[in-house]
Amino acid sequence: MTERIQRLTELTLQGKMYADTVKTVYDEADLLLPRQQMESKRICEYILNQEPKLTEYSVLTGFFNFDGSIVGDAFRRGGHKATQEAFHLFYLKPIDNLSTMEWQHATADYTKILNRGICGIIEDIDESLRNHTKSEQTEFLLALKRVADALIGWAHKCSRRAAALSLTVSNEEYRNNLQKLSKTLLRVPEKAPESFYEAVLCIYLCFSADPDSVGTLDRYLYPFYKKDIENGTLTREEAAEYLQELFLMLQAATPVQSNNFTRGGESHFCIGGYLPSGEDGFTELSRLIVESMIELPTYIPQVTLRWTKKTPREVFRFVLDCERHDPHKRIAFQNDEKRIMAYTEICHIPFERAVGYTTVGCNEPAFLGAIIGSNSKINFLRSTERLFHEKANLIEKAESFDAFFDVFKKELFSDLERGYEYDNFYNKQRAQDINYVSSLVFNDCIENATSLTQGGGNTAIASPMCLGITNVIDSLCVVKQFVFDEKMFTMSELITALHADWRGYEDLHTLILKRGKFFGNDDDTSNCVAQRLYRELYEFLKDKTNLYGYHWLIGDLLGYNIHHKWFGNHTRATPDGRYNGDMLKFGLGQSEGRDREGLSALLNAIAKVDPNGIGCGSTVTNITIDEQLIKNDANFEKTVDLLLTYFQNGGVHFQLTYVSKKDLLCAKETPDDYKHLRVRVTGFSDYFVKLNDAIQNDIIARTEQK
Repeated sequence: MTERIQRLTELTLQGKMYADTVKTVYDEADLLLPRQQMESKRICEYILNQEPKLTEYSVLTGFFNFDGSIVGDAFRRGGHKATQEAFHLFYLKPIDNLSTMEWQHATADYTKILNRGICGIIEDIDESLRNHTKSEQTEFLLALKRVADALIGWAHKCSRRAAALSLTVSNEEYRNNLQKLSKTLLRVPEKAPESFYEAVLCIYLCFSADPDSVGTLDRYLYPFYKKDIENGTLTREEAAEYLQELFLMLQAATPVQSNNFTRGGESHFCIGGYLPSGEDGFTELSRLIVESMIELPTYIPQVTLRWTKKTPREVFRFVLDCERHDPHKRIAFQNDEKRIMAYTEICHIPFERAVGYTTVGCNEPAFLGAIIGSNSKINFLRSTERLFHEKANLIEKAESFDAFFDVFKKELFSDLERGYEYDNFYNKQRAQDINYVSSLVFNDCIENATSLTQGGGNTAIASPMCLGITNVIDSLCVVKQFVFDEKMFTMSELITALHADWRGYEDLHTLILKRGKFFGNDDDTSNCVAQRLYRELYEFLKDKTNLYGYHWLIGDLLGYNIHHKWFGNHTRATPDGRYNGDMLKFGLGQSEGRDREGLSALLNAIAKVDPNGIGCGSTVTNITIDEQLIKNDANFEKTVDLLLTYFQNGGVHFQLTYVSKKDLLCAKETPDDYKHLRVRVTGFSDYFVKLNDAIQNDIIARTEQK
């Protein structure tokens, strides 16, 4: 790490690189203007009133934050009044213990800027104006054009500030850097960049339009990198510096006093994966991105390797080796084979667009220049609970598991239909807001003359996150094994035990926990039940879309908030052994020692469960393993091969934690002694002692594989 980057890193971790907002006073007469004219006018005034964050060490600048006084970016939702009202009513507040409104991630399409500059976007707006005549559409497009012009003006203002600062800097190298920055900002992002440096600067400045993910960073920067390296105008070390300064901005975009400052999910992007040509996209720039990122002692961003069958073992091993040496645990892994199959065959997305996906936030799939099409959590276990507690008469006389499953399936699908209705409702509330800044850098919004909040994008996935999937699988396994296959107890006895919250039925409860054929052991019973559930989900959802025409997929991750506890608080005892009020499980995996057959069996079971790919929405698989399987070099090579086999067999995702259960328990007792412990949570990493009690307990409950 160079001295310049070291200084910027220190300032970033101290919170001194956060782009403070400048209060803007608006003309009250603006209220007399048509809505879109007023909102865009104020956005432009706000942008041009901000001040760039600059230091003598800077070679990049231009990121700014919105303060909520006007309609800002779509990710943070500042100034989106209808969304804020909906959040007040429904965000983190479960409805009927079934659904709750949540955050919505996205990723800009930076190729729009890198290929043609903002001038090219303005040309697209002019073309769309010729194709649309409805007043609300033309007003929207004219508003976008005003904002685009303001961003050009903002770059020029940043240029002036950099030039002024350079006059005060005595260090010749730093002074030259600022003068170069000032000169470059007069050209980009107004026009398309011509060098790697200019391309990174464009992303840095335009990140304000959607401060979330930088998408498929390696593939759209690679042409600039390759050209500059080949013509001798860029060294690998210089490229690393530019990347590191970009990553420091992604970290600094979150206030240091925020709990999210140490959570990598604030900005999550991908490397590698299939290209439109069908080749694997991992390049020397992909490698440099990982190396540059983990050299920084920061938490944001985090990156996921998209693995393909064409990914060399050496590449997979390299990234996994980086993961084991990264104390901040910023790396995860994704299987392109299963995901691309789902996106093309279920969602009918053309291959050329499907390969542009990235994972954002806690592991939600988003496409280049697109938002995630859903924003909710669903209590997947509720239908099972209600079946045993409120509709037991429908199953008490079931003569076979098939007969029971048919009743269960109807209840589950009824809940899912209702959960998806809620998801559509949340999107309708959000659609009352018109977004301008983010719509500029999102695909199809200009061509369709429609805000991204109103379905302006053509390519997206709707993936509400269903919590409790493993609970449901295990509950079905218990019914099949003990009631129908082995006839250890009757359905009536099981129903009565659940109504009593297992009180008086402790022996039955112990029997289930001790002998149950739970998911994750790669046995015929649990495998068949799990596969049957996912097959039914596929048949139920394969032709269904949300209100914008985005296809539904199943998600299972938790995110930052403890929905599994909130749902669990009001979910009564279930056949998998849960008591009244116990938390639900999240992700696709197993915990509490129920995966008794070891890591290979767990990975095999997960890889087999969903051959159709309906679960390729916002999904996560947490794997907690003995540290020696990673830290010991001989064991590490075996672990590499094991995880490669998992992907080859159909696994979708994994992220690793290798902190011992003993250390986690000690950290709960004496947190001050264990402030350094970082763990993967649900698509993001954080310090264990900073997590709330419910999430800590879930991490402790994960089985440590040896």
